[in-house]
Amino acid sequence: MSNRKIALIIGCIFICFTMSGYIFQPKPLESGQHKVYPLPSMELLFKRKKEVYPKDSSFYGLAYRKSYGQPISNLYKNKLPQQNLEDWRVYFPELTVSLNKFNQRKQQNTNFSLNTFSNSRVVIVDERTEYKTGDVLKARIDAYNWKENKASFGGDYFVARLVYGKESAYPDGIAGIITDHQNGTYSIEVPLLIPGEARLEVELMIPLEGIAEYVRCTSLRKFIGIQYLADFETKERTECNVDFSFANFTDDELCDYSNPRNQEPWFCIKPPSGKCSKITNVFYRGGNSVLDFGKEKCDEGFINTLGCSKTIQGSGIHVTVKLSKQLPALPACNTMSNGMGLLKPNGYFLNGAWKSRLCDNNLKSIDRARPCFENKDIYILGDSTSRQYYYWLAARLQLKSYGKSNQYVWQEPQTFGTKTFRFYYRGHGPPLQNPGPQDSRPYVTDMLDEITPGPQEVVVILNIGLHIMYFEPSFFIHRMRGIKDAMLRLNQRRPNVRYIYRSHRVLNVDYGRNLGWLVYRYGVLTREIFKDVKNFFYFDAWDMSSVWPLNDVHPSGKYLDQEAPYLINFICNGIKT
Repeated sequence: MSNRKIALIIGCIFICFTMSGYIFQPKPLESGQHKVYPLPSMELLFKRKKEVYPKDSSFYGLAYRKSYGQPISNLYKNKLPQQNLEDWRVYFPELTVSLNKFNQRKQQNTNFSLNTFSNSRVVIVDERTEYKTGDVLKARIDAYNWKENKASFGGDYFVARLVYGKESAYPDGIAGIITDHQNGTYSIEVPLLIPGEARLEVELMIPLEGIAEYVRCTSLRKFIGIQYLADFETKERTECNVDFSFANFTDDELCDYSNPRNQEPWFCIKPPSGKCSKITNVFYRGGNSVLDFGKEKCDEGFINTLGCSKTIQGSGIHVTVKLSKQLPALPACNTMSNGMGLLKPNGYFLNGAWKSRLCDNNLKSIDRARPCFENKDIYILGDSTSRQYYYWLAARLQLKSYGKSNQYVWQEPQTFGTKTFRFYYRGHGPPLQNPGPQDSRPYVTDMLDEITPGPQEVVVILNIGLHIMYFEPSFFIHRMRGIKDAMLRLNQRRPNVRYIYRSHRVLNVDYGRNLGWLVYRYGVLTREIFKDVKNFFYFDAWDMSSVWPLNDVHPSGKYLDQEAPYLINFICNGIKT
């Protein structure tokens, strides 16, 4: 049996198990099983010299850019090895149990619905007439089903915050910590750090029923209901995707544009001419694809009827907090820890400013922070939410950004800096939902592999996920493991490098979509994958955005004016100016 047929059978098995509601759980790879990809032989991979750019060029460190969009047959002799696919649910054991129970009930009765929003309520557990700073407010969520019986399983995702003052989009307050007891009850704990009159607000981000729908519609290694289309030098156009193993195409019917250095897949249907020529442009559009196999895209309308991002009954309970204990002094912010498993919630808003509970984030202005940028090369990698950071910094440092200016292709590489420090922005590899040539989509692994030894400290700030949320998560896991391997390779070449991963944020309904749980899922996976990289820091913005929730993947200027300076404290890494 051919390798392709075996891959097709495995792919079909994986999809059939997932779509039927049954849980297919391969064991996660042990630490010794996942090998670091070896550095490729340049002589083997390329028939031409790499491009070399000066340090002040927006293309600096993008030596592979002209190879993007070339068919792999021009770059590599052999076929790429088959990928190891990991099931994301291995890292969500409790949710997997809840989903199994829900799917079993749904199979018994297709009309079964938990109706979590209408029948959930929050109550204070240790109600007092007065609390003091240093106390912990304790509350409980009771999630009931339509018969007003306690639900026999958990899995709903709630968000809680204690806020002060009048109704505002930007209140003072602190996030609550919620624990799912897997029996229909959820405990809430909120440390009381701010004196005054406060109210406890609890939102149902998404119930288990909505999560089940997202699991169904993100079970294919493809964005269902979306097409990625490529234009070729031959003036032809066909559809592309990261995977065709589940489709009825032979190797001769496909053009392989995968990256041989990191095994990242990208294929296109061979155009009528039969030629696999260079890709000149890729864009995406809505519409059913031949690759969807009749599968329905995510039913966002149905999910919105479940009460997502709405406050539940009992929310708005008022409490009075009296000043009792002064908070202890904190050390300057640094990246010595990995940022995972630390104090939660990790901060709060007071007088309209974010105060960390982990460290003294005393650098509030860019002028005070500027000296700590000296002798640093800072790479900001990712989608348009990362680009927001880049342009925020350029504007406040009053430095001009250099690079292609194109309203159509926003992800073009950019740079700004001085003789003593430099910032770079780069997008990430496909799929990217914005139009443009393949060389505007550099792979993070390639960029990390291009960083050479040198005296400057290198700080890499990255975030990935929004453009691939609707793909089956094994694709995200594979990409992040490849990035981890590139980090480990760079650590061997250069000791003075740090990685800061900016977490995703709490998202309410955005353009009719409930993205909060999808980005939460990728946050859990990211922490699991990078937890043992010694110079990796997880910059956690989840609690900040719980208090100031977002209705857009691109946060407002007022929100960014709090998050970006907080991040700069970690770039400065303990330096007080």
